[in-house]
Order: sequence, then structure tokens, then C-alpha cells
Amino acid sequence: MDKPNRFLQKLNNLLVPKAVDDDEAKPVSSEQILHALLASFDASLERESIGNKLLFNAHYLIVLHPTAYEQRLAALPAIVDEAVRLFIDHLRQRKGPHDQVMPVSSHWFFKFGPGTEYNGEAIGVGDLKVVGSLSGQSVGESPRPVAQRGGNKVTRKVQNTNVFDTLDTNRQAFSHIDFRESGAFAVDIDLSQFAPPVPQPAAQPQAPANVPAAPMPASPQSRPAPGPQPQAFARIDCYMADLNTEETYWMQDREVVLARREPDNEAFPNYIRLNSPYVSNPHARIRFNDTTQSFELASFSRNETRINEQVVARSDPGQPQWVPLPSPSQILLNGVVTLQFSAQEGMANE
Repeated sequence: MDKPNRFLQKLNNLLVPKAVDDDEAKPVSSEQILHALLASFDASLERESIGNKLLFNAHYLIVLHPTAYEQRLAALPAIVDEAVRLFIDHLRQRKGPHDQVMPVSSHWFFKFGPGTEYNGEAIGVGDLKVVGSLSGQSVGESPRPVAQRGGNKVTRKVQNTNVFDTLDTNRQAFSHIDFRESGAFAVDIDLSQFAPPVPQPAAQPQAPANVPAAPMPASPQSRPAPGPQPQAFARIDCYMADLNTEETYWMQDREVVLARREPDNEAFPNYIRLNSPYVSNPHARIRFNDTTQSFELASFSRNETRINEQVVARSDPGQPQWVPLPSPSQILLNGVVTLQFSAQEGMANE
């Protein structure tokens, strides 16, 4: 009597296949992650660009199921490398002769993290969630994927241990990638990749051997940069992404103020006035501490200030909270203005 039942069961299985368990689903592949990143980048390029200015997401949070995250961990550097290459290719294809590539951030940033839910959406072993932003202020540089435990939502952070120190990863092949922590990577955005080729000057006719050639005037590009100032404490190279301009400042006082250029601060000789609306007035102060023989910085802006990607706590200008400023250092103001700080010889913080 059991045989008909078994026959009907087999027939039922053929007609109505069993649902595939989440644990049995195929984990997300490296190619799927790459395509999702590229789709997010292309969508942001269309959405954020305005006029002849090309804007795009530079910071990405990628949430994977814990099983998929563990399986893809060793492949993440290659995914990041290929994603950046494709981003640059798509920018070159999109850029017209009069277009300007204007990233809000100074680097591409990718943060991969494990989770089973993000923003109310379940993440299965074959799923992934990509969240992009112009800079790190919207997404943040630490993902907060949510795992379901006993009906309660808890935040899971990736441990701040560089797992790539122990993985069999070819670090030499990815030397241009900054390995931050487990699952986090940063790659500098090199705007020179989008500059038009410089035309080569025409060959000059050679003078006869017995006639000395006239000296050629130096072009603006070939003239040497101004030398170090005798009394300068440090050099500060500034790049303003919103204007795509670069400037160099010399710290000639023991204490200088970083501020937005305004009429009310034109008379202050120790102000470094930056012509960017993304800078506060004042934004921060840098000083040379004679007691410790080291440089320090205090931030006063409601907008974010970072030293080497570390957020500096805001303090009151009347009661500045000083933090060490190593040399060399990168100072990021409001995610837009980048300062490269380097002390003069004999005064560098180690």
C-alpha cells in the first residue's frame, strides 16, 4: 500500500520542486559584486553631474551575507582594483572636451561588511546591497549591516584587524590600494588621468656649430616652484575639489588659522584663507608646540575635519582641544578640501 504513496510523492516533487533553503543558495560571485558597483557608479554619474561638471559616488558600502563575505574576502582587492579601472574607463568615455571631472572626495573608498539585513531588507547568501555616496559623510566609512538575532536587530561592525596581513594576498600587485582594515580599501583619485594630452613642441632648427644657440624661455610648466621660505615652519599644499584648483601655503607663524576667505579676516597675517564655501570661518588652527617640539591641530567647524582619515573632535575656539599633527599628514576639510601638511626639515613630528 506504500508504493502508490511513494509514487505520488515523487510525482509531486517533480511538479512542485522543494523551495531552496537560504543556506543552500549559491553565494554571490565576484562578478556580481563588480557589476553592482559599476551600476551604482553609472547611476550616480547620471544623477549627480550638472552642466559640464562630472560628479559621481566615490564612497561605497557593500553588505554581503556572512557566508558570502567570508568566501569573497580574499578576492576583494581584485574586485576593488577592477572596479576603479572600470570607473575611470566610464568617466573617460563620458567626458567631453569641455567637461570637468570634479570628485567631492580625494579617494575612492570601499567598505565591505557582513550582515543578514540592511535598512529593513533581508540579505540572503546570494544577495548583496550596495550603498554609494559622493563622500564618506552620507555612507560613513564603517558599515552598519544588521543581523537578526532572536527577533532583535543588533549592529554588527567588522573587527578592526587587518586580516590581509595573514591572508595569502599578493600585496605587491595591489600596491596602489590602501588596505585600511578588514574589508576596507582606499584608492587615491588621480585627476591627471583625465587631463588632455599636452602637445609636444615643434622641433627647433639647430644652430650652426660655431654659433651659440639662443637660450629658450622657460615655459610656465617648467619653471621651478618657489623655494622653501627661510622662516617657514611647514609647507601646506591645498587641493580644492569644488574648484579643481591647487595652492601652496607656507606656515611662517607658530600658529596659523585655516578659514574661509572673508572680508573680515583679510587683515590677519596668520590666516590661511581658502576660497571655498566648504571651509568654515574659522575651520581649524595649526600650531607648533615649543614644549613638545611638535605640531598640533584643533578643529572648530561643525563640518568634519580629518587627519589621515581620523575624525578630529570639534572644540570651542576659546578652549581648543589640540590633537597631534604628524608630518607628513593629510588634512581633509568637510570632505572636499584636502591639505597635505609637511614640516620643514628639523621640525617634523615622527
